[in-house]
Amino acid sequence: MRILIFHNLLWSQYKSVVFEKVAEICVENQDELLVIETTITEAGREDLVDFDLSTYPYKFPVKLLSTKPLQHISPWKVGFEWFKIILQFKPDVINFTGYAEAAALPTLLLCKLLGIKTIMTIESVRNQSEKQGGIIHLSKSIIKSAIFKLTTGFFSYGINSNQFLFRSGVAKKKILSFLNSFDKIKFKQQLGNEISNPLVPNNQPYLLYVGRLSEEKNLFELLNLMKELPYTLKMAGNGPLYDELQEMIQSEQIANVHLLGTVAWSELADLYKNASSLVLVSTSETWGMVANEAQELGKPVICTEACGCANDLIIDGFTGLVIKRLDDSTERERIKHFLDKLPLNAAKYHENSLRNSKIFEVDKLASEMYQGFRKLTIN
Repeated sequence: MRILIFHNLLWSQYKSVVFEKVAEICVENQDELLVIETTITEAGREDLVDFDLSTYPYKFPVKLLSTKPLQHISPWKVGFEWFKIILQFKPDVINFTGYAEAAALPTLLLCKLLGIKTIMTIESVRNQSEKQGGIIHLSKSIIKSAIFKLTTGFFSYGINSNQFLFRSGVAKKKILSFLNSFDKIKFKQQLGNEISNPLVPNNQPYLLYVGRLSEEKNLFELLNLMKELPYTLKMAGNGPLYDELQEMIQSEQIANVHLLGTVAWSELADLYKNASSLVLVSTSETWGMVANEAQELGKPVICTEACGCANDLIIDGFTGLVIKRLDDSTERERIKHFLDKLPLNAAKYHENSLRNSKIFEVDKLASEMYQGFRKLTIN
């Protein structure tokens, strides 16, 4: 069996460890795997070099198409390279990362002509074009429907992604896997002496945000919430809203919020370890792998229902708090109550989080993916 995976970003510690495990299974079964990465990272994240080819020992067959930021790469170039690789590698099955790439539809048509099985990895929890309405939403829905009909099977990111697929008319039998994971071993190996880490001075507990500083993360509303809370918030990450957030913090004297800027993945474990809770209040979030990282260290997570991990990885009252939306006064009171009671409930959340995290294991996910590839190619 020859497996070809089209993935968008090499800079993805979450997917890389999964590809490594799939590669190991392929070697054991004398199958062949090739992963095609479109590029290293996105525009605005060029300073994150933890997982560049020169700094990270990738243990799976990988080919990089470009080093430009993802947004600067022509979809025609991607499509041409995909076609060329398919004809050269002659795969039995191809795994696509999502359906947003312009080359997806023509490539699926080629696969149909050549008799190649296809699997689409779906992270979406809702159709973002619904917000645009009218002709744009209609045209995108037609294209999505065509892509889904041409696709043989699907890998889903969890319960909410499954529901998205069901709403899109995908039959349950076509969903071959619905898990995700990350490199837990490497992540926990980063834990060191937090006293020596300047990011966690004095070991004082705090709330933690980890992620891109962008509009969908709802960060201005998060700052407004922090005005009402007697806690410290540390925000690890960079993005287009950094200067505006810094300006708001200074102009409105929000002294309990600290922007840390870009933090290397190797330094994140200590940040999580000393945090009371992770906060993820996005208005749109495909999953939120930072929640997996927090949970692996036994930390509860406060998240919105808009996050794919909500009511799946993060279960309200069991591994954290799930709110409807942050700008609702009732939900803000729930957050305050949750944090007030957290010192008493920390041990419960710690135990529940560690237990729940075991479900999302890399070996299990890789095995499910491989079995999905195998199932399609033998039918």
